Amino acid sequence: MKRILQLFILCGIYTFAQAQHVFQNISLSKALIELDNSSQRYSISFVYDELEDFTVSKTIRRGCSLPDAVREVCGFYPIRVSTKGNEIFVECMQKDQNKLIGRLVSSDGKPVVYANIVLYGQTDSVLINGGVSNEAGDFVIPCNATQARVHISCVGFKTIERQMPISNVGTIRMQMENNYLGNVNVNGRIPVVRSEADRLQYIVSNDEFAKGHSVLELLNRVPMSMAGGRAMILGKGPANYMLNGRVIEMGHEAIQQKLWTMRAEDVERIEVISIPSGRYQADSGSGYINIVLQRDQTLGWTGDVSTQAGVSDDWSGRASASVSYASEKFDMMADVNGGRTTHKTDETAVYPFDMVGISDSHTKQQDKEVATNLMFRYLPAECLELGGMLSYQILWPEKIIDGTFSYNNQSLWSETKLSPCDNTNIMNLTAYGDWRIDTKGKKLSLTYNNYKKKEDVQTGVTYETPFLSTSLNWNGSDVDYHIQSGRFDLSLPFDIVNIDAGISYTCIKNEGSLSISSSEYGYWNRINHYSYHEKTKTTYLSFHREWDKYTINAGLRYEHIGLDRDENGDYEYNNVKYDTSRPFEVFRRGYWLPSFGISVMPQDGHKISLSWGKSIIRPNFYDLNPLYIYKTGYESMKGNPELEPSRTSQMELRYHNNHGLLASVYHHHTSNVVEWNYIIGEWYAYGVGSNNVMTVSSSPANRGRINKTGLYLHYQCQPAANLLVTAEGDAYYYDYKYKAISIIPYGMDALAKEHISKLHEWGKRLAISADWYLNHQRTLLLNARYQHCFSDYQIENKIDDYGYFDFALRYSMLNDRLRLSLVTNDPFHQYITNDTWYSISHHINHHAHYIGLAATYSIGSKKVCHIQRDKKDTESQRAIRKQ
Repeated sequence: MKRILQLFILCGIYTFAQAQHVFQNISLSKALIELDNSSQRYSISFVYDELEDFTVSKTIRRGCSLPDAVREVCGFYPIRVSTKGNEIFVECMQKDQNKLIGRLVSSDGKPVVYANIVLYGQTDSVLINGGVSNEAGDFVIPCNATQARVHISCVGFKTIERQMPISNVGTIRMQMENNYLGNVNVNGRIPVVRSEADRLQYIVSNDEFAKGHSVLELLNRVPMSMAGGRAMILGKGPANYMLNGRVIEMGHEAIQQKLWTMRAEDVERIEVISIPSGRYQADSGSGYINIVLQRDQTLGWTGDVSTQAGVSDDWSGRASASVSYASEKFDMMADVNGGRTTHKTDETAVYPFDMVGISDSHTKQQDKEVATNLMFRYLPAECLELGGMLSYQILWPEKIIDGTFSYNNQSLWSETKLSPCDNTNIMNLTAYGDWRIDTKGKKLSLTYNNYKKKEDVQTGVTYETPFLSTSLNWNGSDVDYHIQSGRFDLSLPFDIVNIDAGISYTCIKNEGSLSISSSEYGYWNRINHYSYHEKTKTTYLSFHREWDKYTINAGLRYEHIGLDRDENGDYEYNNVKYDTSRPFEVFRRGYWLPSFGISVMPQDGHKISLSWGKSIIRPNFYDLNPLYIYKTGYESMKGNPELEPSRTSQMELRYHNNHGLLASVYHHHTSNVVEWNYIIGEWYAYGVGSNNVMTVSSSPANRGRINKTGLYLHYQCQPAANLLVTAEGDAYYYDYKYKAISIIPYGMDALAKEHISKLHEWGKRLAISADWYLNHQRTLLLNARYQHCFSDYQIENKIDDYGYFDFALRYSMLNDRLRLSLVTNDPFHQYITNDTWYSISHHINHHAHYIGLAATYSIGSKKVCHIQRDKKDTESQRAIRKQ
């Protein structure tokens, strides 16, 4: 560890000027909004529409006061800046409706900066107005005329004088004077990654290679966020998504569709919050990926239509359409999407006992889905906002598993079909009210959420052996989830410190029932009913303070969980009933979850951040419900209602510089880890001991604890103007401590101890990608990515070496309204893994190969306000079935 810290310090001997704010060809209105958000002392007031046409390309150095920063971004524009106490007023002094707008570039396409543009009358030499080009060569000159004689001059360039209409004249090329042709121009690339005390920021608007990407594709470019094709932060569990700081509450497929339809041009930055503060939901040990949209405030309507289709072993396709409307008092958004996804997996498992058992299974899953989302927002007063969201989703999942199992010289073939008795329905309703207490950002929020999910599943299992052919009829299994929650949040930004506080109450009621029967070779029937009631009370308090070179975050969250569990059931065989009910159980526990983060900038262009925090991860509802699921004729699984939350403690030391290097040393500790147990037994046919078949059943339990310490490196460089190369690697030491489970027969505890004692090893992962623009207009982009896992560990599983390629060719046209993508994943069929659990080995062909074509077309205005809000119902994520 000391050597790594010394390496970080040695990297600091090189300096590179880091900007506090970097504005690259954005409107002056957006630049002022960013400056206003960066200060707790000052408040900037201006009329948005008056300044929207003025563009800014300016770098504001750290240490610059906010009034001076405002004057710098206003530059030579006819804009007046005045300060009264803590208020800064920005006003356009020339409010003419007509404006001469354009850009000056040299013959080789580089901007001509600080050129003088003077407007004269058409028939005389009367001066009308004048202006100066900015750092990007842009100029905006208000004028009350419709035509003018324009005089453009700059040192080193030939003077231009011509008649022009007072409108957007586009790009004007200036020829250099001969005696200046020997000058040298030096250009630098604006940093696209920023490091803050509690998060890492990928600035999409600064990345010239992001154009034409969808947000889903951009995630491959975000440091620390991807592992094995999944959104995972530093190898933890699947990350949660947020949009503008608000949690996205929908299933995995719906989120993937939403991210695919969002354009990179609509995104300002993507943030990686690896250790969330106390204000976030406790079930966030895996962290958040926050997508921050551009600050559009234009009124009107916009929409888009998207579709994608592809083929792997079978075809998949999705389509969506959305429309948004924004007015002075009322905003709304509506979208509808649906599709069909298919996936196939082949798996071979070897069980190393006295007589080796081998299973060979094939899974084909097909999911159909239709969903709609509605949202509205009403502003009855300047300080008050009321709104609501309603989403409804219908699912038709279907899974077929068939295969053979051999044990003790006997072979069993089985087929399992899981399909809905009725469709799965999900409804989510949210109502909220926000009250702005003052103009400094103080805000009070009230939120109510109601989530319902009803799922009915019918399963049929058929199996055959040389001595038996029968079927198992699953007459029905249904689960009914109902979650209600209320939240009260308070934001208090003061000059000294920012304070966030809040309380919440959540009530969860889950009901589940199961009926299994078979009439062949003797009638038997199993009936179970399960109820789960959970009540959670939460309060949190967090602080945030910024200095010139230091930033500190601190938070504390308290959660009290109270739950009641009850299970009733009976088992009937040949008219004899056996009671299988479990006694009523009560669970009460409170958790204190602190967090802390600090960042320091020892030199411009270098930042070091240290963060630490605790969280809990509560069990998924499907892990809790003790309902039997027959995966095959010889393998079954059921939940465990006695599961307790896992507890995590995380620490991360991060270094970042403006040369493209990011390094992170991290340590994750998780106790009470939930893992599924395998219970090995024998199934006897009518008491004939020689005709027995091994059976495998599984159930989750709190198994042990994990310590994971690693080093993550990310480096990005641009060897050519049209080429960007990114490399990242992760190496960690994995230490798993096993807690023995006494109920496992056949000496499995001994096998477990022997295997788990070996889980003290190194995991390693490497990925490299390249983005290459294939044309001068930068509308055709090729992306190639290869990722390789040398070894990986997930709880009690060791995954061996594997790797695969992904390619994408993207083209944008019609002023970027139409985007086309040709994508291929794993074209060489390399994504095949071998893993070991205990001494049981699995060989899995994931069938990840895929080729598809996608298209998105945008209609209406490109600058209509995007409407998003946090539903604040993270508990509903626990109702998503884990595949």
